Amino acid sequence: MVSVVVPCNHDFEDLKILLSEIIKGNLVPNEIIVVNSNSKSNSKTKSIIYDGYDEQTIHDESNLGNRFRDLGINLTIINQLNVFPGDARNIGIKNTTGEIIAFLDVKTIPTYDWLKKACDSLKNESIQGVWGATIYQSDSFLSSIILDAIYGRKPLRSIPGTVMKKECLPVIGQMVSWVPAGEDGDWIARIKAHKLNFKTPLEHNTTYCGLANKNINYFIKKWWYYYNLSRMFPINDRDRWISYILGYALIIFLAFNWNYQISEFIFGTYIFVPHITKTVLVSGLSFYLLLRGIYLPLARGVPVSHLLPFRFIQLIIVTIILDLVKTTALLMPSKILEKLKIR
Repeated sequence: MVSVVVPCNHDFEDLKILLSEIIKGNLVPNEIIVVNSNSKSNSKTKSIIYDGYDEQTIHDESNLGNRFRDLGINLTIINQLNVFPGDARNIGIKNTTGEIIAFLDVKTIPTYDWLKKACDSLKNESIQGVWGATIYQSDSFLSSIILDAIYGRKPLRSIPGTVMKKECLPVIGQMVSWVPAGEDGDWIARIKAHKLNFKTPLEHNTTYCGLANKNINYFIKKWWYYYNLSRMFPINDRDRWISYILGYALIIFLAFNWNYQISEFIFGTYIFVPHITKTVLVSGLSFYLLLRGIYLPLARGVPVSHLLPFRFIQLIIVTIILDLVKTTALLMPSKILEKLKIR
């Protein structure tokens, strides 16, 4: 028996799209648990729904509610306000009855055969789970820049699309429930730390379509929100960022003082290196620009033709903005954040 868990903080229409896509697959789950935290819902009761959702009807041209009934899918919607994604997934897991648990998110659409391929893999007793592999979809100039600069074209490991044996859950533990972002990366890290045998799909099994119609302010707020509220997780490794910044600052300090102080202190005589400070500054900047504008996009599957001759400059501009936001959110002292009332 297969159970799908879906945290939902979106409009009903977005949820209906996801549910419609799930039942188009060549293998459908036995039950779907939706944990709804949308503020438009004022009910906190648990209900099994075939023909309604918060006093609305789940239907389309072919009547979605009837299709669930005909397919024998038990659709449960738990209305629980003020819960974060990790808590919503924990609640969903507690209410599952299947021995196989799958995860999806609203706006993360599964492929036609995602569930069948995963369940076929899980027939192998040595395999304990199959990772979600998500590609990101863009529909505008800005979202295409964000896609290539941050996500790339290759599938990214994700909780949406992940299918696992329920027996693994006591080993992994619950998701962190008290943060609104970063809990998925922490959970993935724990699965890897416990060395559970999770298979990586050869191709993507979900597509994220949530980048549509977003402006740069949205992404700035998203990066600030995410890294500010998830900076306590080891995956974000604040100490590593601090060491990078302090290390580069130390190199600049040494270069600035090399010709007249450092060289004499080390070697007992002045060793003059022309333009050493400029060289260090330009080298560091060039390394960063090449890394973020060329190397990483290529490593993430972006074609060379989508970077050259000048498009990589656009990627660099967006990356610099988001990296500044990320670094500030990770490193700013908590007391200052509290004074600024940044949440």
